[in-house]
Amino acid sequence: MNKELKKPTWITYMLFGELFLLLVLIDQFTKIMITQTLAFAQMRPIINGFFSFMYVRNTGSAFSMFADKSWGITVLSVISSIAFVLIIGCAFFVLAKYRSRRLSLLLIFLSAGTLGNLIDRVRLQYVIDFIRFDFGSYTFPIFNVADIYVTISCIVLAIFLIFNEKFIPEIPFASGSSEKEEKEEL
Repeated sequence: MNKELKKPTWITYMLFGELFLLLVLIDQFTKIMITQTLAFAQMRPIINGFFSFMYVRNTGSAFSMFADKSWGITVLSVISSIAFVLIIGCAFFVLAKYRSRRLSLLLIFLSAGTLGNLIDRVRLQYVIDFIRFDFGSYTFPIFNVADIYVTISCIVLAIFLIFNEKFIPEIPFASGSSEKEEKEEL
């Protein structure tokens, strides 16, 4: 029997829950460390001209969109809250119902990133960003650990869905009646 199809035990749920908590704590810890070691807008080069830490406050969404809107933080907080609940619910539903540990793991990373930034939005009214990359005269938008979780989980999910047709083999995408009709046509 394929390991991916084995019924998860309570230990599996505990491990996924602990991983989720650990990811959120790592994100929050890095943000606390940055705020305690750098002044606002202060930059500390790690690799001159390429990689540095710089403490900034993002009042908008990804890449500071809606940062200049007074209603932006409220709308973003509501959207983030709904997204977090849906994603974490999906992660454990997929694990329980379809037994896809890989998909659940990606959803755990996605929900941990969502919650990490949501905590900042609710607590501070902005998100703490601090990882900066410079490519010559171009500076990539500054981001944080939660953004890494979200970005990597979305990229890996897209790659799996595009290039691996067996990534979610046990999730039925068509209703049972249409499958019967297709078999009858053959």
